[in-house]
Amino acid sequence: MLRTGIFKISQLKNKQLKDLFGKEKNISIKLYHDIKTDSSIVNTIYNKYSEIILNRFNTKSNAIKRTYRNRFNAFDVNCIKKIEEASFENVKIHDLAISDGRASCFFLENAINSFQKLNYTGSDIAMYYYLYSKPNEKNCYVITQENGVIIEITQAPFVWNMARKEGKLYFINNWLKSYYLKKCTNLLKSGALNAPEKIHITDKEFSQLIQSNSNFSLKNYNLFEADTATYNVIRVMNILHFGYFSEDQLQLIFNNIYNSLEENGLLIEGSNEDAGSEVEGAIYKKTKNGFVLMLSGEKKSRIEKSVLNFKP
Repeated sequence: MLRTGIFKISQLKNKQLKDLFGKEKNISIKLYHDIKTDSSIVNTIYNKYSEIILNRFNTKSNAIKRTYRNRFNAFDVNCIKKIEEASFENVKIHDLAISDGRASCFFLENAINSFQKLNYTGSDIAMYYYLYSKPNEKNCYVITQENGVIIEITQAPFVWNMARKEGKLYFINNWLKSYYLKKCTNLLKSGALNAPEKIHITDKEFSQLIQSNSNFSLKNYNLFEADTATYNVIRVMNILHFGYFSEDQLQLIFNNIYNSLEENGLLIEGSNEDAGSEVEGAIYKKTKNGFVLMLSGEKKSRIEKSVLNFKP
């Protein structure tokens, strides 16, 4: 069986998103960049298809970059108030695991309006990739992570995401995927591809907010890595729970967060299901012995006990 992919804006139509058997086609992550930068595409179309593209794309760690606008608004308002009460001279925020940033827009807008001195860093495991095109070949390119590992190959009319499985039904796709992975790996090593283009996987509105201030930045960051920078606020939404991590893994992440927080810094965490639904979250303050609870969300945090049990 064969299944082609979606690699052109003109293919972003509901009837073309699935194959004859009703199975979802792969969509090149390059199209996320293309529809964001195409001035002819209205926001309603952009919002619809950018979310679909993210939902069809798996990172190398096999995570899905799924998110929604206005997801935590009521909780975000309370978080801004708590940060105000902390009276930091210079508010330095690290917003972790933000996907493409659209769920952070409301929080960042309120922070901009509330704090005269504000430094903001947004991060995710993959905020950007590198796109290498094949010389003299249209719609044929390789997308890599920051470390050079291939995450996607488009060889029109096919699109292969290295972290997504094609299924046994599509054995021809699997054979071609394996063949082109070897071929493109050799092309990369030999320098036979065109110089790379950096493509940012960031929401259009969020990108504009980041570009509005020289003290705002984005970076690729893995939660299991130690961060050399320090902050007085760390916000991490919709990822710190047992659906993603074990207790031991959470404790490793807490340790990295703790070491990145300045004295009396705040940890903000929470999870919910749909945009605008009640947040199961909390705000904690860093102490010499770990974290203390400052404020609960609309519902008790799913990981409150784990955070409070953490010992540095």
